[in-house]
Amino acid sequence: MSESVAATLNRTERWFVQSALPQLIDDFSATGQVVPRMVPFLSGATVYWLLQVGASPSFWSLAVPLVVIAVVWPFTGGLNGRRPLRLGRVGAVVVSVVFGVVFAVGGALVHMLRPGVFRLDVVAPTSNASLLVAFIGLVIYVAVFAGGFLATSYGVFAALRHAVGDLAKGLADIPRSFGRSLPVVLFGTLFLFFTGELWQLLDRLSWPRVWLVLVLLAVIVGLATWRVVKGYDEDPVGPPPTADDLAEACRDTPLAGIECPPAKVEPLEHRQELNVLVLLTVRQLAQALIIGVGLFLFFVALGLITVQYETAATWIGHDPQRSGFFGVPVALFKLSALLASFGGVSFSTSSMTNAEHKQEFFLPVLRSVRRPILVHTVYRTMLSGR
Repeated sequence: MSESVAATLNRTERWFVQSALPQLIDDFSATGQVVPRMVPFLSGATVYWLLQVGASPSFWSLAVPLVVIAVVWPFTGGLNGRRPLRLGRVGAVVVSVVFGVVFAVGGALVHMLRPGVFRLDVVAPTSNASLLVAFIGLVIYVAVFAGGFLATSYGVFAALRHAVGDLAKGLADIPRSFGRSLPVVLFGTLFLFFTGELWQLLDRLSWPRVWLVLVLLAVIVGLATWRVVKGYDEDPVGPPPTADDLAEACRDTPLAGIECPPAKVEPLEHRQELNVLVLLTVRQLAQALIIGVGLFLFFVALGLITVQYETAATWIGHDPQRSGFFGVPVALFKLSALLASFGGVSFSTSSMTNAEHKQEFFLPVLRSVRRPILVHTVYRTMLSGR
């Protein structure tokens, strides 16, 4: 294979990673590609852990790991058309173990230099506190490695970056989407806003518990998206692509200008289908968040207009907890967040099941995978002809 073709394929593989679909890379393997791509993340996480053990100021605890990630990334991601770093099985194991040792032993050494940072003398003798820090560091490293491995394997970080762009675009277009969704979601949530028992519940419920409820509802959106996409009858790629379709899909990609005859789109492997599902789920969550933000602002405004402080005290049964925002009851913000999340989940699921809403909100998201799959077809054709 010529150097120019190899460089084009390498840039295309990076394009798949940036498109949140790394599993479309040919021969994508955990040891060869996932662990090398995790090196910047593991480096930043390790530095952050050591700074936390050393009780560094919050600014430095966040700034220094970001600088480390920015410095390491070019050497592992590949620059100027060079192939990104790849490791064999032994190399991947060595990298994983080295970071684990630094996490555990490095944390213990930092604690020895600055004892008492974690106040572990309450649960362990001073002589064993460093060993306890090492054990805690090892447990945290396993969790960080597992989470980073899954996120890197299925392009979660890139999908979140795209979701932020979708969120910004959606917020700019929120009058249209909010106007379409408001009648649907208010039908099932508006009467709950004036329920005294909910005001009592939210006044007593702590913010961490409220956030746990929001996370649970986000999981429901994810499961609903997976069910709908897995059972979807139509092919999101559409009819067999022509040469013009492939050329249009490759525009503004590393494969731009590559002549490719009409080719059959091969079925995706299971891991690639899973990657597509992850991308679509994150984008659906972004849509739900757009609606949720609008509903949250609506319910807060509604409460400020209609619910006086005395009314809230009557519903709750005592003087409600006041917030720092002009003494507005904290329960109003908690209840608005809860109902907004209900509305976001309701609209997200209806956009996948209601025929009218599906055409406007869900099908564009579903069809968004057409382009990378067509690019993948050209990519595989180049690989087969090398």
